[in-house]
Order: sequence, then structure tokens, then C-alpha cells
Amino acid sequence: MFNKIKIIFVMNALEIGGAEKFFYDLLKHLDKEKFEPQLATVIGGGALENDFRALNIPLHIFGLRRVRYWSGIKQFYQLYCLFIKEKPQIVHTQLFAADLWGRLAAWLARVPIIITTEQNINYDQSWIRELLKRITYHFAAATVAISSAVKRYARYKYNVSKEKIVVIPNDVDVEEFEQQLALALAAKPVKTIILTVGRLVEQKGQKYLLEAFAELKNNENFELWIVGEGPLRAVLEQQAKELNIEKQVKFLGACRDIPILLSQASLFVFPSLWEGLGIAVLEAAIAKVPIVASAVDGILDIIEDNETGYLVEAGDSEDLQFTIEKMLSNPGRAKFMADVAYAKVKNNFDIKVVARKYEELYLSFPRKRESSE
Repeated sequence: MFNKIKIIFVMNALEIGGAEKFFYDLLKHLDKEKFEPQLATVIGGGALENDFRALNIPLHIFGLRRVRYWSGIKQFYQLYCLFIKEKPQIVHTQLFAADLWGRLAAWLARVPIIITTEQNINYDQSWIRELLKRITYHFAAATVAISSAVKRYARYKYNVSKEKIVVIPNDVDVEEFEQQLALALAAKPVKTIILTVGRLVEQKGQKYLLEAFAELKNNENFELWIVGEGPLRAVLEQQAKELNIEKQVKFLGACRDIPILLSQASLFVFPSLWEGLGIAVLEAAIAKVPIVASAVDGILDIIEDNETGYLVEAGDSEDLQFTIEKMLSNPGRAKFMADVAYAKVKNNFDIKVVARKYEELYLSFPRKRESSE
């Protein structure tokens, strides 16, 4: 009889975000006949806690505030005790705090297999974070990079050997997202809606989109919807005022109703300066919304210029303005590229495809151990 493989997934918290949604989708679609998953956090719960509880898997919420190195020792000890008690065959971590304490605790608890998903290209991280990640990477048996660019970054920054790293992209649950889109369908607004989704931080490049929007011809016929929350919100709102476009720009904050917004949008713009992959781009593709995005990093795994969307130079508001106008002025071409992008994402990034790749990775280690016994 086949013994189920016990896996404990470790993440930071249960807030709304691409990495969190990825673990949710993976846990939901993991074959429960083969795997026995549990989930632990190191920075408490969050807005998605009820969603994760609905999965009916053991949930261990550790930590009540953001981890800052030494204050994470308690969470590390809780993880260590959990691993000793549950004796998982695999521990799978993602994001800095979970990677740091999860890998260390799993190694000390003699968990046979430690796997990490590397979610981003962290150009803005501190040297101490880089050092700690590099040290604890030695404990990992395998690293999953969510794009080819993240793979190159992890090999260079953390000295991950090519034998231990594989590319498996993050996902979009195509079936669920299309169901939400079907419910969300409504008449288009009077004005043309340009939509962007992402945390309000430097990496996401919203300031260049505001500059580009302000220079669009006849921009009084457009609205720019900015979805996301973050430390730069006040700065970006002030920029919109200084550009005299505050009446046309809506800051919608963190939002879970992305399908509703996409159903209203005529164009999706993703102006990131760097990006591991870009879940928001995947969702826009499934919604068949034409896409303009920066030609950086993991975005290149999704968008091929003039095939699945248009690419622009990151941080170049003039290029962004020109390309937005080019897309909006040729709806036939825009629809063709949106259809091609939809097919590409459905065939390569659907959670059913991604989950099977992770299952193959998890199964490869136990099989190797059994064959050596």
C-alpha cells in the first residue's frame, strides 16, 4: 500500500499576494491520495486565513508580527517542535522569513527533504538577508525558480547549483478564474479603462505609468485604475495631483475582485522595474485583456513582444505612452495578441499543469530513497 508523503508547507503569513495565492492553489489541487499536506506560518494569519482553513488541512499559525531576525527565534522554535512532532518527509518553504526559519528548523529536526520556491528577484534586499539566504540554501535539496530569470538570479546570488534548481512557474487557476469572469461580465464603462495591479512600491513602477498616462492624447476619455496598497500610495496620489490627472486616476487599494475589474478594462499595463514572474499578468491574459508590460526578467516568460502583448523599456514613460497609444489604436491587433496570450497561459501556467510538476518533484525524492534502500 502506498504511504502518503507528509509535507509541511511554510510561508510568512496569509495575506493577499501572489506567493500566498500560489500556495493556496497548490494545496487545493495537490493529490490528497498521494500527499498529506500541512501549512505553517511564521508571521501570523491574515486576510486569506478563512480560505486556507476551508482547505481542511492542518494549519499552524505562528508569530503575531513581522519577523525581524532575532525576534523570529520563537517562531523558529515552534517550527522545530512541529517538525519533531509531525516528522514530515518534506518541508517546502517560500519567502524570506519562512525560508530562513523554516530551512534552519527543518535541517536541525533532520527533515529528509527541504524544498524552497524562490519567488522573486530581490534587487533591493539588504546584504544581511542575502547572506542569511545564501547560508540556509545549503540545507535545501531542491530549489524551484518561478521563471528562467529567477533561476539565473538564484544561481548567481545564492550559489545554487544547477543540479538542485528547476523552473516551475507560478500559476493561475484557469477554471476558477474563468468562472469568476463569467459572473463579473458587465457593460464596459463609458471611459476607456487602463488597469494595473501591484503593490505600491518602487519595484512596480507605477510612477512611470502615471507620467505616461498624463501625456496620452485625449486622455480625458480614459481612466487609470491602480489596484494595490503600499508605502508609496501617498506619494503616487500627490504625483497624480501634480500631473493634473487626479480626477481620472482611481486608487482602489488592495482588492480581491480582480476578475470584476478586468472585465471592465480595455488594457492592462504592468510597468515593473523588475519582476520574478507576474501573477497579475497571467490573470490579465486569462481575462483576454490586451497587455503592455516592461521587458524585464520573468515577464519575458509570459509576454513575447508583438505576439502575446507589447513590451516596453522599464522606467521609460515615453515608451510606455507610445505603446499604450499603439495598443489602443489597433483593437484588432490587440484582440489577436490577447487571444494568443490566453492560449499560452492556459497551456503552460494553469494550476493543473503546475501542480503536476510539483507532485513529480516531491515524488522523485522518496523514489530515490526507496531505490537506494
